[in-house]
Amino acid sequence: MDKIVNIQNVDPNTLQLQNYSQADESLISNFTQDITFDPSQDYLEYFILDLNQNILFSNVAGYPNYRIHDTSVIIDPQNDLEVHGFTEGQYYTIYNFLKRKLSSSVNSVFYIQDISSDRTELRLNTTQISNLDVVELTNEFENQIKFSPNAYLDFYLNFGDNKLVIANNIVLDNTIPNDPTVLIKLYEPLPVEFTSNSQCWVVEQIAESQAYQIELTTVFTVTEQLNYIQGPNYNLDVKDQINNSTTYQTYDSLSQNTSLAGSGSLISQINSLLVEKGIEINIDYSDYSEFVHFSSAQTRLENFYYKLSLIEQYTANATLTIDTSSYYQSGSQIIWNNKINDIITGFDGYEYYLYYTSESHAWPKVNATPPFINYYTTSSTAISWFSTQSISASYFDSENNDALINAIPTYLREDSNNNQYFLFVQMVGQNFDNVWTYLKDITNKFDADNRLDYGISKDIVAQAIRDLGVKIYQNNFSDTDVYSALIGLTPSGSTLLLPYATGSLPTPSGYEYIDTYVTASDPNAQEPLDDVNKEIYKRIYHNLPLLLKKKGTPEGLRILINIYGIPDTILRINEFGGKSNDATSNWDNFQDQFNYEFFTTSSGYVNVPITVSTGSGGGMYGSASYGLDYYGGDSFNAVTSSFTIEFRFKTTGIPTDPNAYNQILAYAPENDLAIVLEYTGSGYTSGSYSGSIPDPYNEYGILKLITLSSGTSASLYSPFFDGGWWSVMYNLGSLQDNWVLGSGYWDDGGYWVDGEIWID
Repeated sequence: MDKIVNIQNVDPNTLQLQNYSQADESLISNFTQDITFDPSQDYLEYFILDLNQNILFSNVAGYPNYRIHDTSVIIDPQNDLEVHGFTEGQYYTIYNFLKRKLSSSVNSVFYIQDISSDRTELRLNTTQISNLDVVELTNEFENQIKFSPNAYLDFYLNFGDNKLVIANNIVLDNTIPNDPTVLIKLYEPLPVEFTSNSQCWVVEQIAESQAYQIELTTVFTVTEQLNYIQGPNYNLDVKDQINNSTTYQTYDSLSQNTSLAGSGSLISQINSLLVEKGIEINIDYSDYSEFVHFSSAQTRLENFYYKLSLIEQYTANATLTIDTSSYYQSGSQIIWNNKINDIITGFDGYEYYLYYTSESHAWPKVNATPPFINYYTTSSTAISWFSTQSISASYFDSENNDALINAIPTYLREDSNNNQYFLFVQMVGQNFDNVWTYLKDITNKFDADNRLDYGISKDIVAQAIRDLGVKIYQNNFSDTDVYSALIGLTPSGSTLLLPYATGSLPTPSGYEYIDTYVTASDPNAQEPLDDVNKEIYKRIYHNLPLLLKKKGTPEGLRILINIYGIPDTILRINEFGGKSNDATSNWDNFQDQFNYEFFTTSSGYVNVPITVSTGSGGGMYGSASYGLDYYGGDSFNAVTSSFTIEFRFKTTGIPTDPNAYNQILAYAPENDLAIVLEYTGSGYTSGSYSGSIPDPYNEYGILKLITLSSGTSASLYSPFFDGGWWSVMYNLGSLQDNWVLGSGYWDDGGYWVDGEIWID
């Protein structure tokens, strides 16, 4: 069970019987006076009221629940309310800070003897206070009122129950020595509820009353009797399903770099990325409409120009103080470098794009490979680019009807004295642009575009996958330095992220020779490893419906492996089980095998020497050439009395060049043969008129085996120009007694198409 307590201060005058009018308060001088609370003369009155101001509890004799700390009276409104049994509901409480006067109190009271006709004058008498005290204390109080140097003193007639009647003056009437009385002048007529013989005592208010409205609400907590499942078994080995622990790193080991290349060191670029608090959304900064809506494209471009000018100036200043042997010069260099770092880390997304990207819409760069170096603002290349880009930005602003500056009246915009105001409005517009771009991007969460910079943001795609109930685990680059992870450069400024690869010969021990790279590992490509990991997440998000549909099948597993870029020639999937009842199916094992291809154009060829053993120590020698405009692979076996040569070829499809209609696939003059491919189709891929179909034999050609000495030939007619692989085998039996040629391939149906020709 819990309790909600709400305590609010209220104006105590709203709970009093009488108060000064506003007009009279303006005539009375007010000042602050430090008064010490004396428990021997001063006391507290405490009242508890309901919301209708009916008194529920009253203490006028002297409320004891307070404490004094450094001349201050400390009270606890909540505790004072609850200690009297009021623990639920809404109440008013009021504290009156009073001083007893004329020796009167709740136990020694005066009574009203006479009331004037206008009820503003009273005569008080007493039977409980001695005549001597009445005379002496009244005279003393009367003199105190008359001769008070700083304030107009008023006092109260206390009738109990928080009923204080304001009195302004007092006089002793000692006409009858044995029965002195006190004459009182009231601020307002005496309320009608008080009559002759009504009892009261005289008090002075020493501090402003304090009043509170207190609400006590009890909240009951319902505890359900739940059956809890057993806790997790932490002894299970689930290391593969969580992020592997990384090695311990320090800030210096993560951020160290030796590259000063580019416009500023890499540490400034890293700091600019690390200070970003929000999620990076996909924005095409080459298109102003993607990120400028309320602000000005021209102003944002000029702001970058100004910042770049400052960086150039600070860089020059830092260069002048390069002497590190001097303590003062070294310290000055640090100051200038810190200024540069502050500017770069303060870049917005557009400025970061202009500074670090090499594109036609970004600031021109001196070099073509990262890290890039910006042209100086004073160079002719930069001036030309800035002029062209300014025209484009200015035109966009003129066509942008949503710009915030359009809300300013025309007569103000035409006054050049208001330029600073216009700049401020454009700054406000840029702030709204940041909100606008994120609002615009909300719906992209459901755009499962597999490209990294389109659709759902790469920063939230992992969480989007988890929200759909799919577990994703290890980041393979979790212990990579921040430079390779965030900007795609090594700490030394190199773009080659493969640590044990080289493009030069001879290859050092332990290194791999690579002279051709895919995009992500191209030495000229800048691919952050964090983006590589997020690109895999985007592929998973893109293919998630198919992955869930094919879950538990070889197709689903192959899709997942393909997402990670692993070909089936490296990681094969085999499924084993019982024989299918479908008699038309075959149960042969098919798999793709990786081989190298040789692509040749024009007169290119591969020359392969052939040695044929005769079995008696002798030999027959020759050579064969393969390939014109086709892919080719080859292998051969030599036997004792004959030899066989086999190769594969693949055309590029239906030829469009008439010179490619006749091609030599193999040429062996020492062995008196050649293999020629001739195209015989129409060459058209579509019909000649509406509703017609292309020639069904437009992919067909003739494969010829020709003996060079006699010109004898034999041919095979098949769709050799379908773009698929064809295997060719020719066999020389009994030492050139005859030639045999076979050709075929596995089609999509899984059967072998072949033919055989021979020449004796």
